[in-house]
Amino acid sequence: MALKSKTRARQFIAALLTERLDPGRAAAAVFLGIFVGIVPIYGFQTLAAVGLALLFRLNKPLTLASTFINNPLFLPLIVVSSVELGSFLRSGSFQPWNLAALTRAHMKEEFLSFVVGSLVLGVLVGGVGAAITALIVHLRAPRNPGLRERIRFVNRTFAQSARFDRGFVRWKLRLDRIFGLLAAEDLGSGTVVDLGCGYGMALCFAAFGDSSRHLSGCDLNTHRIAVARRALSTLNADVSVGDVRHFELPPAGLILILDVLQYLSAEEQLALLQRCCSALAPQGRLIFRVHDCERGLWSAITMAFDRLLFSCERAGTRPLMLSAEQYRNVLEGAGMQVESRRFRNRLPLAHILFIAKRPLAEIAS
Repeated sequence: MALKSKTRARQFIAALLTERLDPGRAAAAVFLGIFVGIVPIYGFQTLAAVGLALLFRLNKPLTLASTFINNPLFLPLIVVSSVELGSFLRSGSFQPWNLAALTRAHMKEEFLSFVVGSLVLGVLVGGVGAAITALIVHLRAPRNPGLRERIRFVNRTFAQSARFDRGFVRWKLRLDRIFGLLAAEDLGSGTVVDLGCGYGMALCFAAFGDSSRHLSGCDLNTHRIAVARRALSTLNADVSVGDVRHFELPPAGLILILDVLQYLSAEEQLALLQRCCSALAPQGRLIFRVHDCERGLWSAITMAFDRLLFSCERAGTRPLMLSAEQYRNVLEGAGMQVESRRFRNRLPLAHILFIAKRPLAEIAS
């Protein structure tokens, strides 16, 4: 009986320590723990950390451990930094630190600065801790060997690109979960088309294992197309500057649309998807990513991030996403077999990956 109890205790502790340790949730746990550890709720920090970890379904030991940033060694630094930061935010200037001020008549003002500063400091330090945690967990996580080999292939292909472009490709491959999802899918055979191909990373990714596979793509960014042409020159690639709405689609075994549809109107999105379905060869696949509009706060963050990008790019319009049901209806109406994968990216961005396959029966009929 004692041995069985010990075994169950070990299993419980092991499950507790390893729960929800994907990069995103690990980062969220560390952010929450650090924030709770810094804000002045002394005596309730442990209770708050565990309660919030349960509420948001985060790793409880990691959340609790992160609250220990508030320890005797760091506490003086946290208090001083909070007061100074709060003073700067409230008055526009830092105040000379003086312990005697805490006993004077304006102690209330100093305390208010402390509270305001601790909230901001918690967000800043928590954000840094979350970013470091996400990177460490991501680098230490076991990877799909096929994904690793594909990433190496793409990095080798872009090795002679300019430093900035080469770095962009490397970090995009590391941080964007779309490549892991693509590696887990059957990418078929025949021509690959990427609408809005950018640097051509996804085309190169799909060509792994078959460098003779025909690659075709378009994008409005002339610089990225120029980089793609140079990098993909050793492959059977044909990329050009062009608008996805007017791009002539060849018969294809795989069509990719990643982060493009939101630039189009609802009618243009549906028309493009219908054209893609018609261009697919038997057993061909259409794979595209869109924002998930049904995830509450995550959806709001995703759309806000996209609006920021549109503003920086001076797109002259606002991003537009249809509902998952509308996308599914147009695909099924074109006779496609449809699957979808809901996922969150390394950043807290909510997406849906649609995989539509053109069946042999539809061709035969």
